[in-house]
Amino acid sequence: MTHEYVIGLRGIVGPSAPAAGEATAIAWAADRVLAVGADADVRSISRGDSIFLDLAGCTVTPLPDDPARAGRLVETSGISAADATAVVGLLADAGLLAPDERLEPGSPANLACWGGDPAHLLATVVAGAFTEGDEHHGPFYPA
Repeated sequence: MTHEYVIGLRGIVGPSAPAAGEATAIAWAADRVLAVGADADVRSISRGDSIFLDLAGCTVTPLPDDPARAGRLVETSGISAADATAVVGLLADAGLLAPDERLEPGSPANLACWGGDPAHLLATVVAGAFTEGDEHHGPFYPA
């Protein structure tokens, strides 16, 4: 059985492993993250049948324990989605995200996509599938 490979480009991925550097892309299949890093590096893992999404500057973080509460907290804080460090710090300080949790190959594909200024929760991915938001409309367009 093959799984749908999804590759998100032109975003901000945080926090990521230090080896990923300034991560702007993330790939996942089934319930696992496959790659995190620069757009060109992550794009290169495609087997030719991947779905490419334009993240359009959205920040991608691990999915918080309570996404609805996290969404309200981030939105009322006035933080910009472009400041991934601030989004992650706020969620960690509130106990909604483990402070040492990273998006890296092998980690669960449970993701939150934040956009806007102030930031708000645009989409959630649980076990590799969008559960809130739509990967074909809204901020995500085929890349």
